[in-house]
Amino acid sequence: MTAHRGRKRSYTYEALFTVFQIAAIEGFGELLVSDAAQVLVRLTPSQRETLGIKHQWSYDLVEQAVAELGAAFKERIDPTTGEVHDPRLSVTLAEFMTSMASDFIPSQIPQSDTQAIDSTDYEAHARRRSWKHLMKADIPEDSLLELDALGGEAPKNEKGWPRIGDDGRYQHTIDPDARDGYRAGKNRNRKGVFRGWDLHLSVDVPDLGGDARPGLIRGASLVPAGTYKAQGGLSLVDAMIAADRKPLTILVDRGYTYLGTGQWARPVWARGIEQVLDLHTTQRGTRPGPIPGTIFVDGGLYKDTLPKDLRSLGGFSLGMSAEAKALLAEQDDRRKYHAFTPMGAPNYERATQRYRDPVLSGTMRCANHPASLRLDAARYPQTQCVEGEPCYCGTTVTLGPDDLLNLRQRVLYGTTKWKASYGRRSAVESTNACAKVHHARLTRHSTRVLGTERNGILLSFILAAVNASILLTRYGYDVGDPPQVADDEVIEPLPSARPTKALHRQRKFSRPRRAQAPPGPAHTGPPATPWVTVKRTAKSPGKRSVKTK
Repeated sequence: MTAHRGRKRSYTYEALFTVFQIAAIEGFGELLVSDAAQVLVRLTPSQRETLGIKHQWSYDLVEQAVAELGAAFKERIDPTTGEVHDPRLSVTLAEFMTSMASDFIPSQIPQSDTQAIDSTDYEAHARRRSWKHLMKADIPEDSLLELDALGGEAPKNEKGWPRIGDDGRYQHTIDPDARDGYRAGKNRNRKGVFRGWDLHLSVDVPDLGGDARPGLIRGASLVPAGTYKAQGGLSLVDAMIAADRKPLTILVDRGYTYLGTGQWARPVWARGIEQVLDLHTTQRGTRPGPIPGTIFVDGGLYKDTLPKDLRSLGGFSLGMSAEAKALLAEQDDRRKYHAFTPMGAPNYERATQRYRDPVLSGTMRCANHPASLRLDAARYPQTQCVEGEPCYCGTTVTLGPDDLLNLRQRVLYGTTKWKASYGRRSAVESTNACAKVHHARLTRHSTRVLGTERNGILLSFILAAVNASILLTRYGYDVGDPPQVADDEVIEPLPSARPTKALHRQRKFSRPRRAQAPPGPAHTGPPATPWVTVKRTAKSPGKRSVKTK
């Protein structure tokens, strides 16, 4: 970003980033270019000297710096020759956002090997000028099935709108990159279509069976709304790999895993990452296995001895009680005796995994394998094989990329162990709430610039402010005055306060009492609420001074 011609810059990007971070912390989820310019006005001479600022910055200078930085992420086209040049920056926008949001987290708070990934909506500042196709989100046809968000007739479009953007999709605002996407209903808000971007986040989750852990943001990426979830998710994963923070396992929802094998599952395997996933209704069911005597059920490989009543158990749905979920998990646990088990680590390059027959793994009995007959007959099921006759028990199977790679996972779907592992994905939902409610107010108008790159730059500082707040409140770690901690020491979260009931359970919905009247002579009229004392002054009998309690 250093210019080789012309006058030398009067600022450094380090100083610019510091000013933006101050404005982001003060803004509580809002970061405007004008706020950064105001921070510069308030700096003392010594603070300016510390940042290396020699001249007064204007609003135009700060805005120009953000515009130049945003343009540095894009390819450049020579207007005279039409030649396409590489971006001026060697890092992607996702790598920039990941570094800015999380690089300051101390090494004494290690990143969890398992990360929860999800996307949340970020609405564009520019207003909508056309409503074409508002009845349905502008998303790829093979994305996760969603119901039409709105009903009725759409308002009339403004003249000249919608336009066709550079990507061939409808553009409904003056922002060249904001697109229509689907937003799930939350907090009693109905499902709907929004215009803007999908913000993908990766956060820490607790270890299996471990204590709760704050969901620090470890990675971020921003793509126009309605873009393939795989594009935003993979750019996020690649940014974490570039930052040497590659996760071993990711917890993802059906927005990612519903996509085709070549769009999500295969690229994730190619990066050497396993995933724990939920299954859509259309993904569950029974399918033929790769060899005789085997079947696929809900993405897992089983022997065809699996009882009929265990082949279609359904999935976990919203609104299910804890008792119903536990009962369903117990039924899924009964499948494990008939299941093939993974052997060692998978071959990520070839997308293959070896599996061991349940007779070999010691969960089923077979008459042709005397060692298995030593298992307890009351607990372990037995195959229908006849002693001395050929059978398919005691074999190993290698599954390749064409064998339901998009549905396979190390832990069998629906079991108690899977439920405990996948349940940790709620950590990213909590972090979304931290960014939008608890530690910031990330919502529409939080940034008021145009374009994916400029919004991504400003959003990275807001996410950093969220991380700084979580570090302070959950770890007692002040990034402005970090404590002296040894390199090999691990900073643990502060002990949680005594559990309390939810706020809506603490409230008593009773009729409020009327305020008591002041002591004085009895009167027959109704009590005044609130009561008012009227006192006439001696100097101006015609005027009154009113005191309200």
